[in-house]
Amino acid sequence: MLGCAAVKGDDYDDLEREVKYLRAHCAQQAEGIAWLRAELAEARASRRKTLRERIRDAVKSLRFRVRPAYVRMYSRIVIGVGRRLPQPLKNLIKKAWNPWPTRLNIVDIPAAAPMLDPHESTTYDVVCFSIIGWSFRWQRPQQLMSKLADAGHRVFFLKVDSFLQPGARMFEAIALRPNVWEIRLAPPVPFDVYNGAIPPQTAEWFPHMLDELRREFGIVAAVSIVQIATWTRVAEAVRARFGWKVVYDCMDEWKNFPGMQAAVTHEEERLVEQANVVVVSATRLLEKWQHPGRHVVLVRNAADFEFYASAPRENLLDDLQRPIVGYFGAIAQWLDAELVRRVALERPHYTLVLIGGVFNVDIAGLEELPNVRFLGQQPYARMPSYLASFDACMIPFVVDEVTAATDPVKFYEYVSLGKPVVATPMPELEPYRELLYFASTPAEFATQLDAALNENDPGLVARRVALARENTWTARVATLSDAIREAHAKVSIIVVTYGNRELTRLCLDAVFRTTLYANFEVIVVDNASTDGTPEMLEEIARQNDRVRVILSRTNLGFAAANNQGIRAATGDVLVLLNNDTVPARGWLMRMLRHLEDPKIGLVVAVTNFSGNESRIAVPYTSLDGMPAFAEEYVRANAGKVFDIHVAAMYCVGLRRNAYEVVGPLDEEFTVGMFEDDDYSHRTRLAGLRVVCAEDVFVHHFGQASFGKLPKEEYDAIWRRNQQHYERKWGITWHPHVGR
Repeated sequence: MLGCAAVKGDDYDDLEREVKYLRAHCAQQAEGIAWLRAELAEARASRRKTLRERIRDAVKSLRFRVRPAYVRMYSRIVIGVGRRLPQPLKNLIKKAWNPWPTRLNIVDIPAAAPMLDPHESTTYDVVCFSIIGWSFRWQRPQQLMSKLADAGHRVFFLKVDSFLQPGARMFEAIALRPNVWEIRLAPPVPFDVYNGAIPPQTAEWFPHMLDELRREFGIVAAVSIVQIATWTRVAEAVRARFGWKVVYDCMDEWKNFPGMQAAVTHEEERLVEQANVVVVSATRLLEKWQHPGRHVVLVRNAADFEFYASAPRENLLDDLQRPIVGYFGAIAQWLDAELVRRVALERPHYTLVLIGGVFNVDIAGLEELPNVRFLGQQPYARMPSYLASFDACMIPFVVDEVTAATDPVKFYEYVSLGKPVVATPMPELEPYRELLYFASTPAEFATQLDAALNENDPGLVARRVALARENTWTARVATLSDAIREAHAKVSIIVVTYGNRELTRLCLDAVFRTTLYANFEVIVVDNASTDGTPEMLEEIARQNDRVRVILSRTNLGFAAANNQGIRAATGDVLVLLNNDTVPARGWLMRMLRHLEDPKIGLVVAVTNFSGNESRIAVPYTSLDGMPAFAEEYVRANAGKVFDIHVAAMYCVGLRRNAYEVVGPLDEEFTVGMFEDDDYSHRTRLAGLRVVCAEDVFVHHFGQASFGKLPKEEYDAIWRRNQQHYERKWGITWHPHVGR
């Protein structure tokens, strides 16, 4: 069938990579087989070890030579074809060829969750499809990204102002500051981000490049922040492939914007329709793009207040005549050069200082004036010193379609030091009318500068500073983060506890360090613990607003406690997680990708401890070894699921709409046991699949609560619940089997 079907470009690339992989793997296997034969010959001759021991030693060495290809091949045989093999034959294959030891390792309970790689984040990452280079004039794009980095997100900023030569490497990652990397690209065909279109060959290349970036940096959960619509098709392709939500940061009115091609505005309409969140910098843009069904959020510009208020001062303008009227920012078509010239002529005793690069505007008439100084582009670090030297500030913009939708960053920066500001009547500045001076004509501008320079009102200065203190980039990022969170389906993680305080602490610590997902809550239902667990949970809830605690006066049992947690949950997705588990990094995002399939009703993670096929053998003997193993295993099995008879409820996920069809857990299964058999059966009766996700791993200590019961009591609960299950469904229960 495959040979008769048309193969799309992406599919062809995937097939080509698979063929290359198989060829390389066959070569490795051939080399390994030859080496293995030599080892076997030596084993027969020496007789110092049994044949079986020599084979196992040989295979153990072989697998470390060819991992992770060996792991993938093992999974394909045992999980794929092997699922149709007779169990005795499958057991024989596993004994002879298992990438990990077959024994069940006993792992001690550590005091804290395993340490993560210092380069790995504990929240989602941000991939910035940028509009300017990081080293360009410091403004909104860099401010938002740097504050996201300060909040703990790793930021990967795609460099667009120059490119590397195409070669073996698709990119270079350069660390710019903590949590920020500039990604220098080597695309097959260079492109102009202001042109509105990326060449097809390069557009097809980007998902592969980002996949390589994802693998190199361990990116599991991420958000694409798009700063110009040229990136639209790339961001859409990446969302389809990796699940990264698309956030469009619309920072200007691009129609008729200088240097912007018409194709950009055409693509912008598509981007606004397709984006998960549209962030706008001005009220005019909010009015333009707001529409029923769209998630449009106003995130105005701001100032880095602490930077301006506390930076060391240099005496940079002491040689100039005072008073000094200052401006910093781009000197472009929106700056009214004629207005500035007329003001300079009318107030020859004022020194007008303009700081910034000059773009597509004629300043010849200004440069010749003795009281006008152009200082060019200056380092951002010097801006506080220049601002401190200004006696008054100005925003002399032409008011047109572009500037009417502009919320000028420089206004917030000017008032960080309480400076008086004279500006043309830009609509976005209207809310601050009482804190600045408006002027429409050169004469009015000069008169208002007189008033600003003669101002003597400490209260007014204090109000300006207070405004700047409230309108910081940190505050803007908080609003942006809220919008990103709301764009993700909410997940409710329900954890039931009964004793085992330290296991619970370990579990919750791991959840907050490894989940990475943008929108989740944790609901902990305690079944009347007496070991200090309730007090610990209340303290955790006080420190983390994602946590809610329900304290039961009696032990409700596993099913009833989970039902109580589900009733309190507000999420679109429900996850039942045992308190004796430690999830591996990125576990939830991977589980959610599988739940996007409407045919799947229940997903269970693979683990080191369970009674059926979800159990895999693991090599680590301490929890510190778990993250590396889990990363290797889930990467080798990315995207894989298989149908499983019972999804044991140490870590299961389901959509709320599936829960509403299947219903709550059956509380007749008292204390615990068999409620997972029952729920899996009911899920299949509802026409939904029950699957095990090979790329979701949690460590499970196992039997943390039930293991404390006397054997007689444990067996009695087992028999009672088994009988209830069999009577309920009129079937004979069969013991679970492993792989």
